[in-house]
Amino acid sequence: MIARDVYILFLDYSQTVVTARFDKNNPLEDVSFEQRHEPPPPKLRQDQLEGYWQRFGAKIADAASTMGHKKDAVVGDGSATSLPLALIKAHSDALLPVGTRAYGALIYANMANASVQQYDEIRPGDILTLRNAKLQGKQGSLHQKYAMDVGNHVAIVLEWDGTKKKVRALEQGREKKKTQIESFRLGDLKSGEARVWRVVGRNWVGWDSN
Repeated sequence: MIARDVYILFLDYSQTVVTARFDKNNPLEDVSFEQRHEPPPPKLRQDQLEGYWQRFGAKIADAASTMGHKKDAVVGDGSATSLPLALIKAHSDALLPVGTRAYGALIYANMANASVQQYDEIRPGDILTLRNAKLQGKQGSLHQKYAMDVGNHVAIVLEWDGTKKKVRALEQGREKKKTQIESFRLGDLKSGEARVWRVVGRNWVGWDSN
């Protein structure tokens, strides 16, 4: 008898596990299926979040910083999502993104500044996702008005200024395929949502390191 498991991971990190068991010599006739659903893993403590940052985030930040100093660098197909995917894939025991919207443990969530939640300090190497995001405010010493219609986007955090609520990040695929450094003032988020994720290990959802 042969058994095969298929794991389906959802955006909230709950998962459905489908198990098929079959006779190798008669797979079409002698087969059985089982299905179970597992809830999302419990929220991580601050020391666990810091541990995952030391394990993955710090190294992702170093790689992103190196890319930021390269001229005309293009990662993957030049899309925004190719950048974090490539940096996370470099670590075989890191949990890959769920689609293009969830990148690990949520540590910051901002819904148009009407609701803001933060579970740990934003650190270099964390992943910033923006969805239907529009930023509007004033910047510079002359307090000039600005507006950014970012839409749906993802970038790698290089630096976080908690006083100004500003993220300095490495991005690509928004204005051009090449990587570039951009700043996003999350305190100026007028509509849409901004989230920051901490890259975690596969063991967070009970998977092995392979």
